[in-house]
Amino acid sequence: MRKILPISIVVILVLTGLGAVATPQEQNFEIKKINVAFSKLTYEDESDYITINVEGANNFLIEEGKPLLPMYAQQIILPFGTKIKSIKVTPKNIVEKNLPKDITSSPIAMIAGSQVQTNSVKTSEISDPYPNNWYDYDIRVGLENNERALIIDTYFYPVSYHSKDNTISWAKQAEITVEYEPSQVVSSASDEEYNLIILTADEYYDELNPLIAHKTSRNISTKIVKLSEILNGAYFPVMGDDDAEKVKYFIYHAADEIEGWNTKNVMLVGNKDQFPIRETHVKVSSDDKEVFASDLYFADILMYNEETEEYEFCSWDSNDNGVYAEYKWDTGTDTMDLEPDVAVGRLAANDEEETTTVVNKIINYENMEAYTQNWFFDMVYCGGDSFIDEDHDPNGVLEGEYVNEHVMGIMDGFIPKKMWVSNNVLTRNVPTGVSSINEAISEGCGFVDMSGHGNTDVWATHPPENAGKWVPTPFGQYHSTNIGELTNGDKLPVVITGACSVSKFSKDKTCFSWTWLSTNGGGGIGSFGATGLGYAYISTHVISGLVEGIAIETFAQYKEGAITLGEMWTRALNGYMKDHRISDGGEYKTVLEWELFGDPTLSISDQSTAPEKPQKPSGPTSGKPEVELTYTSSTTDADDDEVYYLFEWGDGEFSEWIGPKNSGEQVTASHTWTSEGNFSIRVKAKDDHGILSEWSDPLSISMPKNKSIIYRPFLSRIFELFPFLKEIFNF
Repeated sequence: MRKILPISIVVILVLTGLGAVATPQEQNFEIKKINVAFSKLTYEDESDYITINVEGANNFLIEEGKPLLPMYAQQIILPFGTKIKSIKVTPKNIVEKNLPKDITSSPIAMIAGSQVQTNSVKTSEISDPYPNNWYDYDIRVGLENNERALIIDTYFYPVSYHSKDNTISWAKQAEITVEYEPSQVVSSASDEEYNLIILTADEYYDELNPLIAHKTSRNISTKIVKLSEILNGAYFPVMGDDDAEKVKYFIYHAADEIEGWNTKNVMLVGNKDQFPIRETHVKVSSDDKEVFASDLYFADILMYNEETEEYEFCSWDSNDNGVYAEYKWDTGTDTMDLEPDVAVGRLAANDEEETTTVVNKIINYENMEAYTQNWFFDMVYCGGDSFIDEDHDPNGVLEGEYVNEHVMGIMDGFIPKKMWVSNNVLTRNVPTGVSSINEAISEGCGFVDMSGHGNTDVWATHPPENAGKWVPTPFGQYHSTNIGELTNGDKLPVVITGACSVSKFSKDKTCFSWTWLSTNGGGGIGSFGATGLGYAYISTHVISGLVEGIAIETFAQYKEGAITLGEMWTRALNGYMKDHRISDGGEYKTVLEWELFGDPTLSISDQSTAPEKPQKPSGPTSGKPEVELTYTSSTTDADDDEVYYLFEWGDGEFSEWIGPKNSGEQVTASHTWTSEGNFSIRVKAKDDHGILSEWSDPLSISMPKNKSIIYRPFLSRIFELFPFLKEIFNF
């Protein structure tokens, strides 16, 4: 099972020696070259094994039962219409080295409740050398900055392993060469353009109409099309073997920028019985028979044929057997592009009431510009011990909390509310874990990160090293009905759940992820989750890929500039495939099952220049516990926007967002520490568009212990004669 494992700590990506050139060739061909250096190789000792790290690599190659080796992933973006002539990665300056120990093996993909198998290296199953190629690549058609492009993902392996003599070949340099014919496509606006098309079951047409005026007022041209209109050819020729394929061909025509509507966003409305779905057939293991729905099918409309150098309709049934999205299925394997060409979100509504509820949520959320509100920058984290196994996780890593902590690093500036087993929030009886989650969400938050186990209507996790017990209390689960008890009103979060089957609307019409949207008077505004069984790694590898990896990538894309739900989804899929070569069932399933419930054009951020880094806080550098201290700071905003400030006090506490203040105006905040110790105070700013600054430099302060000493004359005399004793006894 081959996967790519991103390095988060031990491998450092260096840009030194990285360059790109394009040179003209005969027949109007051009060449793009990228040179990469892998200048330093080190071993990380792990008892009986070693992990090989290479400076310049940015990922790991994972294949079950095979050694864990460094990898370098490089994505190259070319204009839509470009024709590829050749792709080659040449290793240079190759050095042979003897290994001091065996190489550590790759982590194993697991599903909830599965038994961990051994993951030792199986030398007899390893090619020599391993891998048997220096590089691989994939060519896809997708979106880059909301425009269609040709995307090349290259994967270079700077270390190859020779199992016969336990040696490696190390390439200190590599040159990526792409020869291509530049695009001849000339952009031209069509007579009629719709950025967003809403494709709906006929019964919801009236309930959706208020979105037309709302989206138009936000300069998002929008059109609603009934399913019956798609099937009777009201706008484009009817093509396809079944209703799902007819819908996909409709999107294919609508997305055409010349003969269609140049559509970039598609909202599907209706449950599995009311609006078509596409079931997929991916076999992760020999006994895997799960069939699950994938709305990526409707987004992946184009592919590049490397043999013919043509852009083609991507059917997901390349072997024409009527079984779609096959990977090592009993009936074969299909060729799929997998890169979304439009952003697709679904409202899996079951009736008119649910449709109206979600439409009103969308309108209110965008009208209030929720992403600018102070409550938006609170964030709820739910996690515990996802996998318990002494042999493969001897340190007892709490995988759910480990994922949460990683996401906290990405979502820096959001105030975390930790619903964890380690702080007893999920395990206590008064208040219960469920009521604690609901209280935190009902106060308002922009995002919820849930990491653990799931089913169609539930999320849950374990206490530390206790596989026999489920939490949160009182009943060992957070159920869809608990979402319905939320009272957060218009303070609606985007919910991202790394767990099995929480978005499996093909089997459960009121599935966990959809309930966040369908709940009236609270719940959420959008959700991401898996429509089938989610695979994950155990221990610290949990953040390295599969369902938790793509959840993490979705958060990362928000932080890296996605301004709509649809952009979070398309960019997460693109980013995940850039770092993980999709070459086995686990990776195929991870990509295919990642579902967005919600409006793909929903605004979750804005385009604005961030405020400048705030000044280092000014105020006392020492004090006493239970005594309030006051501090000031300020910053400026290039757009002269009003500014809000957040103080982090270094004891796990934060101020409220303070403001608005004029650009350059000083802000004042006070805090009382309750214990002795050393603390660091930092300040972050945001403008009135919700764009965050970086943190200020920290101000260090101390709360020394109070000392009450009665100095007797002889003791004072001793300290006068031997002053060094005062330091020893800390007097």
